[in-house]
Amino acid sequence: MRGQAWLHNPYGFNALALISPLAWRIWSAADGRTVAEVLTELPEVPTERALAELPLLWRNGFLLSPGMAPQRPQEKPERVFNAWLHLTNACNLACPYCYIHKSTNHMEGHVSQKTLEAIEATARSGDVDRVHVRFAGGEPMLQFAQMQQFFADATARCQPHGVKFSAAVLTNGTLVPEGATDWLLANDVSVSVSIDGIGAVQDAMRPVKGGGASFARLEAGLDTFLAAGIRPYILITVGESNIDGLAELTDWLLARDLSFRYSLVRDLEWGASALDDRHGAADAKMHQAEPQTLLTGEPLARVQQALAQAYDRIEQHLVATYAAGRRPRSSFRQSHRFCDLELWRPIEQACGAGRSYVAIAETGAVSPCQAALHHTGTQPIRAESLLVQARAQTQFQPFARKALNAECARCQFKASCAGGCPLLLYRREGHVDGRSPYCEVFRAVIPRILRISALEMMLQRQAVTAPRRSDVQLA
Repeated sequence: MRGQAWLHNPYGFNALALISPLAWRIWSAADGRTVAEVLTELPEVPTERALAELPLLWRNGFLLSPGMAPQRPQEKPERVFNAWLHLTNACNLACPYCYIHKSTNHMEGHVSQKTLEAIEATARSGDVDRVHVRFAGGEPMLQFAQMQQFFADATARCQPHGVKFSAAVLTNGTLVPEGATDWLLANDVSVSVSIDGIGAVQDAMRPVKGGGASFARLEAGLDTFLAAGIRPYILITVGESNIDGLAELTDWLLARDLSFRYSLVRDLEWGASALDDRHGAADAKMHQAEPQTLLTGEPLARVQQALAQAYDRIEQHLVATYAAGRRPRSSFRQSHRFCDLELWRPIEQACGAGRSYVAIAETGAVSPCQAALHHTGTQPIRAESLLVQARAQTQFQPFARKALNAECARCQFKASCAGGCPLLLYRREGHVDGRSPYCEVFRAVIPRILRISALEMMLQRQAVTAPRRSDVQLA
């Protein structure tokens, strides 16, 4: 498969496609011209052979026919409503960039019951096929018994309406209560663990409350999950403090066959820089005269270089794995994410805030986003469909973009980015129609993710006939 190229179009059928050298020649030469005109420049290619390349190009939207647009299959997607359930404000760690106002408060029984009533109303509405809850905090494992009871009660309320209830736990990985792994496996509850670095980097970014190192506790917790057959999904928040150690952390995760997501720290308080991770929601706001609307200059170059090195490690690991005759435990294309980017289908908003997602605080306050749970403007949980409550929220104006700015309108990646985190845009500019502060980072990262995904597709095909070949190249 030497010389094979790839094309990407999120509006098309498969979004990403490997194409032959001939298809690449046809596509490159088209540039607004008809296929017939292009084929006149390829007299050495039999017409039948050239025409055989066209269905893939048309189906994926790489070539267009006048008056005809490529049609995606008429699939009936699962209708899922997602809820962030903030079980507790308490946490055994003290991460400086955390946007949660820490306290000893946890979700009381009357709030749990009202939330369960809202979940049942959502299931009864007929508008969803599944309700998915993310148990979070604080550290949700501090409320493990409450988590178990809530899961059982919510499942019982959803089942009579033919709606599935599912859940995930977002944890710092340092606490694994007795019996937790058995319960997680038995109920198919997934686990996401936040890790920001190796050794001293993790200890500095995620210190133990009151002082102390957390990395050793994290490793012990991760080993417990792995020994039980649970492979947590890893969440990495990239900021000033850990950007230089990102490649090392990536190697550490790849060696353990763990899937992961990179997220750029959201400076919702207008701190020293877009990547500022040295203050949290509990601190006084550090307003600048004008918020930094875009990451530029040396800080931009620094984060682009660090991410380029990290993706180099991912690509090298992928090639080495297939060259050794092995298969990765999970697909990079299906498991890896960067911030809120969506590369496999077009999006108009980077998240479901205000549409198919809410966050519910331990007090019963409802917000479109967990990062705004402890800010003014939330509404109390009501015993009605969460879909209704999400769309009736008044904390923020609708997060839907009304009009693209000129720069976004010209961008080839606008369908994959949608401006990034809408809350971050709203906090900085008072609306969501602008450019993400990380716009130039997205523009650098998207081609790398696509390249690695295309490489993975090629390696998977190649492994069928030549599983031990190592001379892999990508056009």
